[in-house]
Amino acid sequence: MLNEDKIKLMTKLAIYEQGTGKKAIKSNNYSKSNYVSLNMIKSALAVTVAYIIIVALFILNNAEAFINQLISVKLLNMAIRIIVLYVIVFTIYLLITYVISSMRYIRMQEMNRKYSEQLKELYMMYKREEKVKSEMKIGGEESDDGTFEY
Repeated sequence: MLNEDKIKLMTKLAIYEQGTGKKAIKSNNYSKSNYVSLNMIKSALAVTVAYIIIVALFILNNAEAFINQLISVKLLNMAIRIIVLYVIVFTIYLLITYVISSMRYIRMQEMNRKYSEQLKELYMMYKREEKVKSEMKIGGEESDDGTFEY
């Protein structure tokens, strides 16, 4: 016997597992601090690589001015400006990553809580179905042809 509510719930759970829940279910393996730290490390690497590429492109684009600064010994001032700008960009980027990762983790935990409740509901449906089947067997044997024995 097909239970329409059970099928709907199973479909809903499968869609969640295949779609938005994929990342959320994986996040259950991490504590909030580990999840946020991992995202901050990824962001730190990304911003560092991006900054190095941008500085290299800027230097290549302005090679003549860069060579003039090397000649006039303003290299230290330019290096200090580049490092200070890097620290500012790095700090802002990591703060943004911290806030976004924290909010994302909280949202995923809420989604996982709802998913868990739905799994419990599905489990209870199976339990009720098993109970009904066992009660039917206790009350008498089932027959495939729909006849009774007296």
